[in-house]
Amino acid sequence: MKIAVILPRGTHFGPDKATAIDLCAYDFVRFSRYRDETVVVGEALDRPFDDVRFIGVPRRSGQSQASFSDALAAAAAAERPDVVVVHQHIPSARRIASRFGDRPVLLHRHNNPKRPKGFLGRWMERRKYAPFARIIVISAFTRDRLIAYFPSLSAKCHVVHNGLDLSEWPITATKHREILFVGRAVPEKGVLEAARAAVSALERAPDWHIRFILSGLDGNAPYAAEVTDTLRPLGDRAEVQRDLPHAAVREAFRDAAIALVPSRFEEPFGRTAIEAMAGGAALICSLRGGLKETAEGVSLEIDPDDPASIAGAITRLVNDEALRHRLAEMGRKRVETAFAIEGSAARLDDIYAAASSRKVAGRAVDASE
Repeated sequence: MKIAVILPRGTHFGPDKATAIDLCAYDFVRFSRYRDETVVVGEALDRPFDDVRFIGVPRRSGQSQASFSDALAAAAAAERPDVVVVHQHIPSARRIASRFGDRPVLLHRHNNPKRPKGFLGRWMERRKYAPFARIIVISAFTRDRLIAYFPSLSAKCHVVHNGLDLSEWPITATKHREILFVGRAVPEKGVLEAARAAVSALERAPDWHIRFILSGLDGNAPYAAEVTDTLRPLGDRAEVQRDLPHAAVREAFRDAAIALVPSRFEEPFGRTAIEAMAGGAALICSLRGGLKETAEGVSLEIDPDDPASIAGAITRLVNDEALRHRLAEMGRKRVETAFAIEGSAARLDDIYAAASSRKVAGRAVDASE
């Protein structure tokens, strides 16, 4: 079975600046039983991942998203795939699907669905999902929300968690006295609250330091500057880094004793949380949205809107080595049993196979029919 995976917008399918969506697509292809028959199609870049077949489509300056989607679809169509998978961007996915009327097109979503407004809004939003043979979402939380809005999508909506290749996440014997935050520099991630909490908690822990690895600083410069200013009382015990390659992020999680995921909004899933647990860090987490199914029972829950709550959790873990070790071991075990890439990739392959088999007279059949 030949598969074309299309990354239509805001992605970077390479080791230097890969987004969470790129990493998800990359890992699924690497561990797919259809790996040798799969091609990834996305925006051209200088250094794509070199162990997955990739077709880079140049994007002209000023080219519209619709025109670029057409170019991606043409590149994918030339491969004559049996199944087409489009990640994330629904308008692009709908346009691409219209070019593959005789083959199933699957939508792989990484965000929560929007709440429709009124009858007309529900009708219009529901229609957006109509062209897709299957809808893949990354958590039960996201699926439940989508089905609550659109019950008729239940039959073709499937949960496939992000997974990690745990061979890339060996546990280090010795942890640094470091607290780590990894995420976008935006208010909904709770970055500023984490910085305020760290200043408070580390006043009484002079041998500990904190590191922030942030992305998206260019578009959120004032917010990032406020985070940096907040951390000044800690001097060289606080470090802010930006846009590190994922290999460096993995190493940071393996070194850190404690990780913070204080998301203030309802996360669709929480890949950062499973990376923290895979690296053997004791996790402090808000458990909002999909984070609940990811980290409940293996982390310290906090109120992300209250820096005092975060500071209290930091202080507790700094002062209780046994608890740190216990949470780290429990978190790693959670990832091994629930979020190893082998299991997630096998489930996704089964969905691809089922979608490919449902054809009538050369037409892909909607699973809700």
